[in-house]
Amino acid sequence: MRIYVLSRRKLVLLFLFLLTTGGVLAITQSSLTAPSLVRAPGTYYMANTQEKTIALTFDDGPDPIDTPDILTILKEKNVRATFFVLGQAVQANPHLVKRLVMEGHEIGNHSFNHDYQQRRLVEEIKQTDQEVFASTGVHTYFYRPPGGFLSKNQLETVKKNGHIVALWSVDSKDWRNPGVKQIVDNVMKNVFPGAIILLHDGGYQRTQTVKALGPIIDALRDRGYRMVTLSELKMLDSEIK
Repeated sequence: MRIYVLSRRKLVLLFLFLLTTGGVLAITQSSLTAPSLVRAPGTYYMANTQEKTIALTFDDGPDPIDTPDILTILKEKNVRATFFVLGQAVQANPHLVKRLVMEGHEIGNHSFNHDYQQRRLVEEIKQTDQEVFASTGVHTYFYRPPGGFLSKNQLETVKKNGHIVALWSVDSKDWRNPGVKQIVDNVMKNVFPGAIILLHDGGYQRTQTVKALGPIIDALRDRGYRMVTLSELKMLDSEIK
């Protein structure tokens, strides 16, 4: 499985690149040391609702080892989620994408090869959408940029391409592999009505995420939360943040 790592120098260069291409609008993090989430206008990161409903989202898959385990848990718990897939992973594992859709989950677009600089932004979105459609007959509606990086110009480009940029409001920090209990705590200490929770089913080994998922679902239900897909969550909120 592929490991996504940026050195401090590369991170600085990336930041400068984004500044020169329209200014950084959204800087979040999945596979790096995370700065604070910048909630940019025109991105969707939560629903404006008091209803105890949240969306579980998974990035970087489908993975042939961890995604099936996650799907099994979701099926056992009767939970639907949203998976932001990489085109190259869809290409390698079309059967998993079919299973995602057959079991009622939503597919989001996470680029083709997780290029942080998104030098082929439109091409990668379209290529990933084509791979998803070829395997499932459905098109992607939401786009989540790799690492959450997006410039103002790129945001406008994504919108013109017909996608909504979807980020997150609760980071499980499972990308750090901090331990199962810590992943659960990161979610439960920060969850709120309308939250979008970030988890991962690919990128590199997600054993801790798999083990944490059941306890997260149980703890959310104990607090009265309902878990839905991102599209279902958005229906509770008519305005994009």
